[in-house]
Amino acid sequence: MQVTVRGELFPSDSEAEQLDELMRIQSSCMRYAYNRLCEGKTKSVIEADLKDTFSEINSRYRRGGYFRARANYESAKELVKSGEQESPEKVVFGGREDLKKRERGEISNKDWKRIRNSQLYSRGDKSKGGNLNLRFVERDDQPYLRVNTGNREWIYVPAYLPDHVSEPLSGEEPYGVRILRENGGYELRVSFEENHEPEIGFEKGHVGVDFNQDTIDLAATGEHGQFKGKKTIECSGLTSARRGKREWLIGNYAKEVVDYAKYWNRGITIEKLEDVARGRPNQHEFVHAKFLEAVRRRAEREGVKVREVNPAYTSVIGRWKYSSSHHITSHQASALVIARRGKGIHEKLRGLKTLAFEAMEAGEGEEGVPDRRVHSWSLWSLIGDLPSRKGAEHTDPEPRPRRPPGRVSHRESRGMESPGASAPTSCGPSRATERSSDRGDPPEGKTVIPGGGPPAREATA
Repeated sequence: MQVTVRGELFPSDSEAEQLDELMRIQSSCMRYAYNRLCEGKTKSVIEADLKDTFSEINSRYRRGGYFRARANYESAKELVKSGEQESPEKVVFGGREDLKKRERGEISNKDWKRIRNSQLYSRGDKSKGGNLNLRFVERDDQPYLRVNTGNREWIYVPAYLPDHVSEPLSGEEPYGVRILRENGGYELRVSFEENHEPEIGFEKGHVGVDFNQDTIDLAATGEHGQFKGKKTIECSGLTSARRGKREWLIGNYAKEVVDYAKYWNRGITIEKLEDVARGRPNQHEFVHAKFLEAVRRRAEREGVKVREVNPAYTSVIGRWKYSSSHHITSHQASALVIARRGKGIHEKLRGLKTLAFEAMEAGEGEEGVPDRRVHSWSLWSLIGDLPSRKGAEHTDPEPRPRRPPGRVSHRESRGMESPGASAPTSCGPSRATERSSDRGDPPEGKTVIPGGGPPAREATA
């Protein structure tokens, strides 16, 4: 897993001038490569053009400019898909707000160029043992960044890095370095691969994650898929937040999800990233994909295993099978289905299969469908078009005989260990006798289902 950490540089005035010059040339190289990408040119053609146009910097700096351009181009295409931007050609390097300030004369041309040319990037190289252009070294037990300024000349700039990253950078593993000029100082972004052995797996169960427009719903299951617990995280302002705040919120919500999985000591089951958009890209699906990626990266960093499943019909299954029986919301029920699917459990229709078959038989040219094998998702797709259980009227052509008092079926007793299902269920052991003050006492031996109304009175002469 790739990790990025922050640091800081403390160059002298002469060293700062040399860094600024490298930033200017590579930023110009990046913008040139970006325009060629918009024109549809290939990598080999672009690199050949960069070699002829920017010969004053070495090939590694030119390659860094190309990768900066490609990353910006991919981000611009994502913004176009989400509707935040018209086209990749409309990108303003340096920021649209600062461009307007320049047009109004609020900042000088020199300041505008400094804003545009404020980055220097170099990729790591495993064959070269780290990073040749921007390499970390030690002098007098202090970290320094050795910067290649060209013609086999280097400057050594004092640097600060967190203590926990010194070991990964001291070996021969590659690492990328990005220098940013911000607020009169020079900041560092160092990226490298970090491997963590997972400590929390799926032996005790799963935690399913269901991301929605206003909430992030979680459901924990046991080792056999039984419901154990639930949690809802409010995230109503996530989709409409600005980019910087949105990324900060996504990181915090991902941390909450991983902390919940660590509390239950269970792995996390999420939806597959490629199945998120479902053919309708918009801002919500764009944020959805970013959130799932943040959860996966955070979980890997903290040693929690992650499993991805296809999210097809999880909302329908959860609403029909688990929402009422466990007294949870439809989104929490969907998270429960995701967790059970991560376990490999196949959700059967049971009593709903008759309704599904009836709906299939009602279609044109569908005679004989019940006699052939049909994937359960095809049946769940028909169930999803029927009225919801809540408030819907279902009639049985042949009513079942009443069960003797005190007898509880295996189906009715399932899921009773859920800490979230504290309210009485609508069947089995949760039935209770009620008295109605305005309609009199029920006849002896009769029971009343809570919420179902009083029993019918016996006719009197």
